Amino acid sequence: MASLEEFRNYRSPLKDFYEGKTVLLTGGSGFIGKLLLEKLVKCNVAQILLIVRRKKGIEPTDRLEQLLAKEPVFVNYAKHPELYLPRIKVIEGDISKPGLAISNDDLEYIYSHTNIILHAAADVRFDEPLRSLIHSNVRGTRDLMTIALQCRNLRIFLYISTAFSHCVREEIGEQFYEPKLDPSLLITIAERESDADALEVLSGKLFEPWPNAYAFTKSLSEELVRRYRSKLPVAIIRPSIITTTKEDPLAGWTDNLYGFNGVVCGAATGVLRIFHIRMDCKASIVPADTVTNSTLATAWYAADHPQEENIFNCTTDENPVSWNDTQHQLEKWKDRIVFDKSLWISTYNTTRYQLVADFLAIFYHLLPALLFDLVLRLRGQKPQVLRIYQKVHRFSAVLRFFTNNEWRFRSDRMRTVLNALSADDQRYFPCDPKAISWSEFLDDQIKGLRVYLMRDPMESLKWTIPRHRKRQLAHRCLLVLIYGGLFYLALYVADALGLEKLFQIPKDDSTGM
Repeated sequence: MASLEEFRNYRSPLKDFYEGKTVLLTGGSGFIGKLLLEKLVKCNVAQILLIVRRKKGIEPTDRLEQLLAKEPVFVNYAKHPELYLPRIKVIEGDISKPGLAISNDDLEYIYSHTNIILHAAADVRFDEPLRSLIHSNVRGTRDLMTIALQCRNLRIFLYISTAFSHCVREEIGEQFYEPKLDPSLLITIAERESDADALEVLSGKLFEPWPNAYAFTKSLSEELVRRYRSKLPVAIIRPSIITTTKEDPLAGWTDNLYGFNGVVCGAATGVLRIFHIRMDCKASIVPADTVTNSTLATAWYAADHPQEENIFNCTTDENPVSWNDTQHQLEKWKDRIVFDKSLWISTYNTTRYQLVADFLAIFYHLLPALLFDLVLRLRGQKPQVLRIYQKVHRFSAVLRFFTNNEWRFRSDRMRTVLNALSADDQRYFPCDPKAISWSEFLDDQIKGLRVYLMRDPMESLKWTIPRHRKRQLAHRCLLVLIYGGLFYLALYVADALGLEKLFQIPKDDSTGM
């Protein structure tokens, strides 16, 4: 990537769009929000209005300072703190609260200063109750657009949705779709305490055929954006399964185990040993920095084309990779990029049949977990492996819809934006999926998961690899014992049932002797 000085000094239509502007950013403490925050401070924006909630008794301003100091994604903070703190104005707020719980003074400041709104905040927990997700994802979006209506100098309101907001369709175009239910009605129902229990009981029926409440609430939020389209300059970007960064601002960075990151990390640590997946399906994964740079590019484009239906699918359909391709590539690192914090060697198995996956999970997950916990108890330690596998099973159940189905994402309008970028913008805001080398990306991903998420420095390979080889030997010996024991058991049962002749080798009488 270009140096900080080089980036800040270059001029282009895209970069000039952000220079000197005030950007309201929600979700700045989340994964994509952090990347947007890092990129925006380099774009010479006048100010970033960052909506942050108080969490665990920590003030929003303190949370920001902790975030900047802790996260490696803020690559310039240590040397250039003046780029960050003076440009960021923290506004206390919470998307799950009515009106985002923003004070009147802060609202007045937002109304008079905001030029660009990037709505990246969302509750992304798939197993969260529907009522809670309606509050955060649907009502939160509506209330933010209500605030946007009062912004006197607003150029664009961009909503970050998901490519799976309409996953009930096989082909998903860059357009609005009719919602299953009225989002305003659901907000009203969710706000009534008297309806809370009924909403919880009926939630599964309400969001069918969507696989989870998260994707369903995203579709409802898109409908709200459509309704405000006549009053506001709006745009929607729909990223698919977001993984680690490709290169911007550094390769392989992530801060979470969601989606594909969790599968790779689980397999690498020897925790995930059986997974329900159709290996021939297209893996709709996209690097995180492709998403952030696409977000900034589409906001710029949409601001200059307010009359268009500015919906952009941010996927890699133009440069597809299958789940089989990813496994083949990642198989190459399992013996050379060994995780220090691993439970056992990587023995990742897949099946396209759910019944088979659930059955094998008994032997690959449940029984080993009970064995590990027994050893921990005998050593006077707290058992914890079974609890880990309970999380693994919930994680697998959530993902199986996305790993066993395939979609066609149209991206004509996204391609129009990419073609509109200058040569410099394509270099400084890299977001073309055609430029992704999957072999290089997946190699950087596993290294990044090891270093940034598991906190395993690459220097530890000098002891993790020898330990891995010992575990491989122990694993093979264990398999010999298990299969040998099973064979002996089969012989014993056959003998008890009088079936021993099945295991006898017939004599060769062809010589006539």
